[in-house]
Amino acid sequence: MELKTGRPQPTVRHHLASVRRSRGAAAAWRFGRRRLFFLLLVSLSARAAENFGDVSVEPHAIYTGNTFHGYAEMRINLENHSSTKSHLVTLVYPETSWNNGNNISRLSRSVKLEAGAREVVTLLQPPLPSQGNSSIRVDVDNRTEGEVHAPNANNHCSYYSRGGLMATVFVSRSLDYDAVEHLFQANSGAYTASKAVGPPDTRGFGMQADAWVPNTRSRGSSNWLELDYSPTQTVNSIIIYSPEPPTTTGSLTLIGASGTNLTDIPLSSGRSTSTGSGYEMNYSFVLTKEPVQTVRLDFGKTPPYRITVDAVQISGPAGGLYASSARASSDNSASAPTYSGGSADAVGSLRAESPVAEWSENWLAYSPFDAVIISAADLASMPPPVIGALGDYLSVGGNVIIGGKADLPAAWHPSQKTQLFYGTEYAVGFGRCYSFIGEGLGPMDAKSTELLRLVVRDAAHYWQGLPSDSGTANSMIPVVEDLKIPTRGIVLIMLAFIIVIGPVNIIYLSRRKRRTWMLWTIPVISLVTTLLVFVYSLLREGITPDARIVGLTVIDQVSHHVATVGATGFYCPLTPSGGLNFDFATEATPLVEIGYGSGASREVDWSQSQHFTHGWVSARVPAHFHLRKPETRRENLQLITGDGKPEIVNSLGAPIKSLWIADANMNIYRATGVAAGQKAGLIAAGRSSSPEKTGPAGLLRDVTFAARPEQLAESAGNYLQPNTYIAVLEGNPFIENALGSAASPKRTKSSAIVFGILETPETK
Repeated sequence: MELKTGRPQPTVRHHLASVRRSRGAAAAWRFGRRRLFFLLLVSLSARAAENFGDVSVEPHAIYTGNTFHGYAEMRINLENHSSTKSHLVTLVYPETSWNNGNNISRLSRSVKLEAGAREVVTLLQPPLPSQGNSSIRVDVDNRTEGEVHAPNANNHCSYYSRGGLMATVFVSRSLDYDAVEHLFQANSGAYTASKAVGPPDTRGFGMQADAWVPNTRSRGSSNWLELDYSPTQTVNSIIIYSPEPPTTTGSLTLIGASGTNLTDIPLSSGRSTSTGSGYEMNYSFVLTKEPVQTVRLDFGKTPPYRITVDAVQISGPAGGLYASSARASSDNSASAPTYSGGSADAVGSLRAESPVAEWSENWLAYSPFDAVIISAADLASMPPPVIGALGDYLSVGGNVIIGGKADLPAAWHPSQKTQLFYGTEYAVGFGRCYSFIGEGLGPMDAKSTELLRLVVRDAAHYWQGLPSDSGTANSMIPVVEDLKIPTRGIVLIMLAFIIVIGPVNIIYLSRRKRRTWMLWTIPVISLVTTLLVFVYSLLREGITPDARIVGLTVIDQVSHHVATVGATGFYCPLTPSGGLNFDFATEATPLVEIGYGSGASREVDWSQSQHFTHGWVSARVPAHFHLRKPETRRENLQLITGDGKPEIVNSLGAPIKSLWIADANMNIYRATGVAAGQKAGLIAAGRSSSPEKTGPAGLLRDVTFAARPEQLAESAGNYLQPNTYIAVLEGNPFIENALGSAASPKRTKSSAIVFGILETPETK
């Protein structure tokens, strides 16, 4: 019977059209949702710059993550949208500070923005933690207008990460980040297949570094683990140990000594039990006819974060046995914990947030890194100012690793070149640059891999070995010989105070029948005693501060590039009102303890110079700083070889106490007591027979940043290279006295060791 209505009945064709319309609507909705999401992203990016009247402020960071030494850079884009008015913009970080221990409570910088001007302003945080509300306060024309979020705030030298002071590498965006992480982290063994070898050793539940875990960043790929056993034996049971609930998707294959598959067992057929230290998955089956050599666990495309294997035990008539070796489809070592229990050998990798063309032009931005890793293509496209900044970073002890064969920029002036099995090592000042043939650092041979790990971790060990208290620092770089409190004099003054304010005062006023006068005699006696203590201290120490400056300097007389690593210390009877002033290019690391507890809040203003304004030097407490500084200078040592009698002219800016100089054939000459600007003859001191010739890096390792010259008398030839010299100076023209006008030349002790690279006919 046909049903008739006023509406046509749906047919198959109508139904298919309806389905198409619904699918089209769904697709349109999905497209609209994507477009809405895209517009939202655009909107958010457009709102990244905050507007404060005529001035827009947009902060950003070159990386995100923890760093442990050097200066952390925040970059702020400023723009004045007014076409007629200029504005004074002051940036203050953090906007609100919560101070505890030695910390940075205020970083500030003031910039005058002309009408229509744009400027990139940097705030550089010295190596102390900054605790605050993660905001930068913005003042325009001395009026607070608001605040913006500070990128990567509170991640530099933070108290939470100090216990794991570790090596940190900065990785270019053009490189395979996972491959670089794996290069440095795999050596720790965390999450690798080797963690499934031997008996179970994880403790507790959850993903643990002592178990094998496949690469959790790789989704959709098949994962497997193969374990070998020695000696081989027949098997009728297997136990898989795991700190997480066992995976039941996949299969377990037993492979005999002959290489044939003996049996396949579904992973889902096991019996799971939970113990106090994890999970066990038990499998029982008929005794194998052939001894088992390999067990293969095939997990298929099970999500990698659900797979963990601590150990696999096979059992049979001969007893139980654990694996002796293992291999896997992948491992999660690149995501290993960056530090565990304060491991000094951990390496953290921080990926650049921008391409190399937008990297910083200030070497201090790279100072937190123990290595900067780039590709050969990066080097070829790098702007000259960035090349110059990385060259400065290299010269003061940094490491640059290049994936791919590349010629070094002429501006870096490598002083030595060593051919490696899989690349080239260049010496640049105190630093090293490594260029490897494989693009993106792969494939790497085992020796090169171990070399890079050693280089990066040694760089971190240098910072871990710096003194962290004033006593240790002062023993290395003594500012004053006797830091003891004048106990005897102060005790005598206090004893006299007690006698006078007590018995003498009471007896005298009682006899005069004026005991009520104690209301004013006690404050007066206390004031007089206080003044007496002050005058005693003043007469004993004076008010002039003492300063000590030491350093080891490399002078490349070909490029006139100078790199200095050293230290400075201060002892001030009164807190200096002007603070300390360092050059913009100087990295000053305070040698103090970082951690919760006692300490001082410190302030830095970058408007005119690197001005350490408050909290850095306290009265009668020594303050020490480790320093690094690259610059261009004209100081040099002139070598004259006219009449066969070699002579030198001292143009180093300070008197020479001792000098050793090597010619192209490693003939060593000596001189002593050469005044600044004077000429002196050289005395032959034999020929260097030392095979070491370690150069500036080896010299720094042995004399340290304290530049102690004692051992040079016998071993200077170990460090000299052809056409180089080592000079010990009475004075240090390469490091400024940060006290400025408050310093006294008579109360300043300074010295320097110079490693110089001479011009040759080929380099002139």
